[in-house]
Amino acid sequence: MQNENLKTAPKKENTKLALKTQIQEILAVMLAFSNLLVKETAALKNADFKTVDKLQADKKLFAKQYEAKITALAAYREELPGLELALREKLIKERLRFNTVLDDNMKALDIAQNSTKRLINRILEAARMAVVDQKQTNYSSGGKAMAYKSASMSINVDRSL
Repeated sequence: MQNENLKTAPKKENTKLALKTQIQEILAVMLAFSNLLVKETAALKNADFKTVDKLQADKKLFAKQYEAKITALAAYREELPGLELALREKLIKERLRFNTVLDDNMKALDIAQNSTKRLINRILEAARMAVVDQKQTNYSSGGKAMAYKSASMSINVDRSL
């Protein structure tokens, strides 16, 4: 009976140590990922798209690492309630911070995307109007076709003379 206890005790200790290591690794990834997202959010708010572009490779790497660490943590689901209170609280606090930073980043990305769409639409509308203005024709009193701009100018000149 004692031999059985000796065999299971080290296994539990190894599991606790492995879980603690997993939590510390997740915390490190979450902290680094949060810091990157804060930088990206600031760059988006300042329309510094060069910085945003430079951060994308690291952002993808952190996203993959985060996903891998969370997936690995799922194997320790049963041991999580036994995690020491200080570490559990630290994990909860960092997760809440990470979620807030991620939400801010998503809002900044959405705003930047909408601003870019509006700018593109304005440019396209201005280009369309320029083409329409150049192609519109008007007819002179003699029946000749004239460009709209020159026609309005000639009407104004005729009226004033």
